[in-house]
Amino acid sequence: MVRAVEEIGIQPVPQEQRTGTWLDLFTIMFAFGINPLYFVLGAIAVAEFRLPLWWAIGCALVAQVISYSILATVSRVGCDYGIPGQVSLRAFLGIWGARALSSGYRTIAALYWFAAQAIAAAYAIRALAGPLAGVHLRIVPVAVVLAALQALLAVLGFDVLRYVTRVVLPLGLAFVGVMLGLYLSSDDPRFAVGRVFDSPDQHLSWTGLAGYLTLMVASQLTFLPSIADFTRYTRSRRDTHIGLYASTTLSMLVTTFVGGYVAAAIGTTKSPFEVAPTLTTSKAVLAFLLLALIVQSTAVNIGNAYNLGMSLVNAVPRLGRVVATGLGACVGVAVAALPDLLTSASDWITHLGSVAAPLAGVVLVEYLIVKKQRIDVPALFDPRGPYRYVGGINAAAAVAIATGVVAYTLLPDELVKAAWGGGVAALAYLALQPGQQRWLRARGAA
Repeated sequence: MVRAVEEIGIQPVPQEQRTGTWLDLFTIMFAFGINPLYFVLGAIAVAEFRLPLWWAIGCALVAQVISYSILATVSRVGCDYGIPGQVSLRAFLGIWGARALSSGYRTIAALYWFAAQAIAAAYAIRALAGPLAGVHLRIVPVAVVLAALQALLAVLGFDVLRYVTRVVLPLGLAFVGVMLGLYLSSDDPRFAVGRVFDSPDQHLSWTGLAGYLTLMVASQLTFLPSIADFTRYTRSRRDTHIGLYASTTLSMLVTTFVGGYVAAAIGTTKSPFEVAPTLTTSKAVLAFLLLALIVQSTAVNIGNAYNLGMSLVNAVPRLGRVVATGLGACVGVAVAALPDLLTSASDWITHLGSVAAPLAGVVLVEYLIVKKQRIDVPALFDPRGPYRYVGGINAAAAVAIATGVVAYTLLPDELVKAAWGGGVAALAYLALQPGQQRWLRARGAA
């Protein structure tokens, strides 16, 4: 049963409501990962970074393991305390630091993912609508209308997300089966299994491998401020870790394979949905693919808009979750009118990683080493409590993150700059934090 509207905003989820199992989390995150935009990212690995299919898959899985080793660690605050990720970051960045820095950053990232997802779906809808209905749709109107409908559902909250994803899981698996069937039955020699697996038009290079690894790590780390939003209804760390690792690695394997297969065959970054009309004339098959596309895109964009609302309500608590989600979604609908967010996806995502990687380095140090995985939950809501730091901002963290951003920006992709950005920020924070702590103690004593 789906409640009308979720009432819990940034307040901790009561213990009695934290009943989600690893399977519940797996269903949500797998549905989140099987989406039109991630198929495009799989195609980008082969078409833009020129990686052979199996190297693209291996690189994507390595990036996923690295990213979720970080994200799963940070997500523990969700199942431990029932708090959303944005609120937990107050303990690491300061109350105002989290509201201004991490919430501001996550709002921008969520806007990007929401809009890019709608745009990716719009391209696929246009490709499928032609052979089905004989119409030629325009990208921007389709993206905006679809985004508006998805935003409306997101306002209802987390229960709607859980309900929709129960439908997406079997539908997503069926979609993958249909696409593999189309690949294998195609008369087009470019889709021959042997040729695609050999990937004769692609050539492994360190530049391509490092560039794609940076892109994928950056894309996943943009979710760091909000990953606990998905786990705060989960009952234990064990369920959290199993649900996150199993769902994300499997979904990345599937999307990279299905998206990369198309790219290895035809050499472009078109999604499987866009290529399907060239592989079959069956209207029944195309209609099913259209249904799968709309449901998959809607499920993931409910999650994106939900995260967007949580970011805004952490920055401005008086808005409340419903109003914040509505306002954020309205902006997201407007941004969906910018197709460049998808056509230049690798550039946009790499830029988003410039903050995500340093933020991850600082948060890991503060959470694991300084705070030893313990948070004072009431203090998160006390502007004069221990998480005030320097005027509400953890100044050492802010400087360290800025240092990591500079390192990330200056270094080339070939050096896997996501690792350097996070590592430099972590080392800078380890150097700066003790001095700040001594100053705060001296100030308190005075």
